[in-house]
Amino acid sequence: MKLRRRRAAALPAIDPCMGDPLARSFCDALAHRDWPTARQILHGTEHPDDRCFLLEACGSVPDVQDWIGTIAATDPLAQLVRGCHATAWAWEARGGYRAKYTQAEQFRLFFERLRLAESSLYDVVAANPDEIAAWAFLVRTARGLELGLEDGEFRFHQATSRHATNLKAHAEWLQTNCQKWSGSHDRMFHLARSAAAAAPDGNMLHALIPLAHLEVMLDREGPAARLYMTQPDVQAELRAAAERSVLHPAADLRPGWPLYFNTFAMAFAQAADHPAAAAVFSRLGDQITTHPWQYVPGDPTKTFNKARATVS
Repeated sequence: MKLRRRRAAALPAIDPCMGDPLARSFCDALAHRDWPTARQILHGTEHPDDRCFLLEACGSVPDVQDWIGTIAATDPLAQLVRGCHATAWAWEARGGYRAKYTQAEQFRLFFERLRLAESSLYDVVAANPDEIAAWAFLVRTARGLELGLEDGEFRFHQATSRHATNLKAHAEWLQTNCQKWSGSHDRMFHLARSAAAAAPDGNMLHALIPLAHLEVMLDREGPAARLYMTQPDVQAELRAAAERSVLHPAADLRPGWPLYFNTFAMAFAQAADHPAAAAVFSRLGDQITTHPWQYVPGDPTKTFNKARATVS
């Protein structure tokens, strides 16, 4: 009798729109160069976190820079899209590796595209200082252009003075304060813990805590990385942050919520807290995000699947 091989389970796909139908419509409109539809969607999205999510998702759409510039000359919303998209476009050129592994040509394109993003976004805030999304993305361009902590902090405060819990601004400022960029572990944790302490229950700012611990893990090698994540005080802080956000009954599942669930899922998996990881994975389903799984060498989807299988 001929034995049949069992077909391997299909890996979940990474959706830059994270299953959000409005973000998918927005990105599809940009892909088809249908600016009136894209503009209508963006104009109607008023919540700062939702607006930032749409503008983050649009970075996955190819060739936007080929046509958006002409429209941006007379339309501030198109200029906003141009700047936010160019930020993602710049990091695409740089790649995901640290500076010592990045080639000179990659850096040339990176800075060229970042300067386009910086110029576009500053045109936006010059015309409308209350455009929170532009300030949030400017935190990232300041980091990429190596403008220093003072510039980044100014932009961060411009965003958060208008929206105190802005997720995008906090995430970008946390990265700037990481040791691998311009800061230190102490600065990073001060920001993460201060923001989480001030955030209401259910808010996803609590995900800054696992993100900070993952950044420390990345600075350690081999067994030292796992030993760090499995320390009782780290495990306890991760649990407390999850109970105030992704595992809280009032968890705020705004567009983009899978990113924060993935962050906790990876942190709990690395911390060998299998019950907590399983609880997050069960709520997450197949909504995998590239970040933070790309922190581990290999295909993010395979890393996600392996972690989920290990804790289930």
